[in-house]
Amino acid sequence: AFGKGNHLHLIDGSAFIFRAYHALPPLTRKSDGMPVGAVAGFCNLLWGELTHARKEAPTHIAVIFDAGSKTFRNDIYPAYKANRPELPEDLRPQIGRIREMVDVFNIPRLEMEGFEADDVLGSVARLAAEKGLGVKIVTGDRDLLQLVNERTAVYLAGDDKNYLSAEDVLKSKFAVRPEQVVDYKALVGDASDNIPGVSGVGEKT
Repeated sequence: AFGKGNHLHLIDGSAFIFRAYHALPPLTRKSDGMPVGAVAGFCNLLWGELTHARKEAPTHIAVIFDAGSKTFRNDIYPAYKANRPELPEDLRPQIGRIREMVDVFNIPRLEMEGFEADDVLGSVARLAAEKGLGVKIVTGDRDLLQLVNERTAVYLAGDDKNYLSAEDVLKSKFAVRPEQVVDYKALVGDASDNIPGVSGVGEKT
């Protein structure tokens, strides 16, 4: 949609970590028993995305991670994501190695303490669009559909085969415009983030 080369690819590394962890059975390194399943899975996902991106020849690419478990949202709403289980013990030591792997691939790795990967993705996408670049975001998080506009498209990994436009969001995802996704989520709630929404209001009501 933006022409070859004139765009930025942003990969949601935090979403890729959990997709990778659940995609493969537990794997360990024979020499010392180090768990490596998520590292291997992430490498496969990243390589697949780089192969796909190479066909479109983006001028810029980056992988974005969460910097930690607590963000400014926890200060505003202490129950935010309080329903989520602790990070699996066998995944915890793999996250640092995944970061190292992105560095070895020589891909810029972006993260910021106190903010989620989503926040960094949104900020970088907006700044890039203001500079005249087209932006393509690869994620598994439907919340990021709020970023879709004439210069920003979102690919939901494992869900869609194409980058989603504003018309796609309106017609096939939430039945609202991208800029209304925030209002939709506030009304309906989001169980995965422990956001209650308005009682009696759901997707159909």
